[in-house]
Amino acid sequence: MIASVLARLKPAPRTELLTDPREVDATYRQWRARTLWGCFAGYVVYYLCRRNIPLALPGIAAELGRSKAALGMIESAGHAAYGIGKFANGVLADRSNPRYFMALGLLLTALANVAFASASSLPILVLIWGLNGWFQSMGFPPGARLLSHWFAPREHGWIWGIYGCSHQVGTAVISVAAGYLVFFGWRHAFWAPAAVSVLMSAILCNRLRDVPSSMGLPPVEFYRGDVTDARTLAALEQPLNARQALLGYVLNDKLIWFVAFGNFFLYVARYGVNTWLPTFLSEERGMSIAAAGWLSAVFEAGGVLGMLAAGWISDHLFRAARGPVMALFMVLLSIAMFASWRSHSLPMYVLALAACGFLVYGPLMLVSVAAAGFAGKKAAATAAGFCGFWGYMGAVVSGAGVGKIVDLAGWRAGFALLIASCLLGSLFFALTGNARPRGWVEKT
Repeated sequence: MIASVLARLKPAPRTELLTDPREVDATYRQWRARTLWGCFAGYVVYYLCRRNIPLALPGIAAELGRSKAALGMIESAGHAAYGIGKFANGVLADRSNPRYFMALGLLLTALANVAFASASSLPILVLIWGLNGWFQSMGFPPGARLLSHWFAPREHGWIWGIYGCSHQVGTAVISVAAGYLVFFGWRHAFWAPAAVSVLMSAILCNRLRDVPSSMGLPPVEFYRGDVTDARTLAALEQPLNARQALLGYVLNDKLIWFVAFGNFFLYVARYGVNTWLPTFLSEERGMSIAAAGWLSAVFEAGGVLGMLAAGWISDHLFRAARGPVMALFMVLLSIAMFASWRSHSLPMYVLALAACGFLVYGPLMLVSVAAAGFAGKKAAATAAGFCGFWGYMGAVVSGAGVGKIVDLAGWRAGFALLIASCLLGSLFFALTGNARPRGWVEKT
């Protein structure tokens, strides 16, 4: 059985090239749409088995009688494993069939959720949620590989923006659903998403395929008319082993390091808001946790618009130069962070937090687009995973660092840290200049 699974995970072989232009066009049109929405739906369901934990924690706390700090170890284990796994699974995804890689990760995360719901010991819960974090990290990299092959670099901003909205859709769906499921007991918040994930795993196997060459199609850059030179096309399609991708196209590229460091500071700001916003509004503004929760939803809603806008702007106004857009968003985010801190009325909170969400998630999505573009599509998942790893290290620093600074010096110092992180992130993104994707050819 294991041998059969491993065989399916191997990249699909190339097939005979289609020669009829009409057949090529029809096949590309069908499978580009099918690939995008298959990846989108699959990653939405990944989030059902990932963001169910916040609403279950009160029930777990009541059953186990543990402190918030102790329960926080559950989420910390998931974050740490996810960050490391996103890098490792990015390397694997570039050398796998994304159709089965993504489906397998979803099946494993469903099993982890069932195991979590069956446990009652805190150490076991921490261990299982750590495993779940690793399985969760199998979701994004195959999507990165597929989108990099089925869509040309000048389309990536808009297309990845759509794909990125799966974060918010999944979070919104499970936030509402788990809020009702926990009335029947916290374990139901894990059993129900697990059942949906098993079904979606089977759907992904049916709906997705591997890269265009496995279906007899020419490279997407040729199909879109972006690259016609045979030598350039051959270079873009050149297969890479793990060592070549990692050392030659990722770790040896200063642009990807700049994006990774920028992502570190972006995640400090992102999780600074996600983690500490309800506490700040409750302690400093006297707001109820329920009201703070609605404002958190405003942050996520702004993020949907931010992803789509940043993608369109970078594609059409900056011609696939992602760095200037990310840098601009981060400077504006520092201003929105300051406004969030100084606001004292509900309308101002709504505007400031919607702006924060818009300005956080725009560059958050473009990080993966930029990394994949700089590395090239044969190392896209590796590059996106590498930058994702640095982002989640920023999340770890944000959770412990912001909390410690607020304890020692108050919220003024906490917001100063978040604003400084925005500006540092902007600096690193700006260092990429107007660099464009590997193999970029300017259309005349």
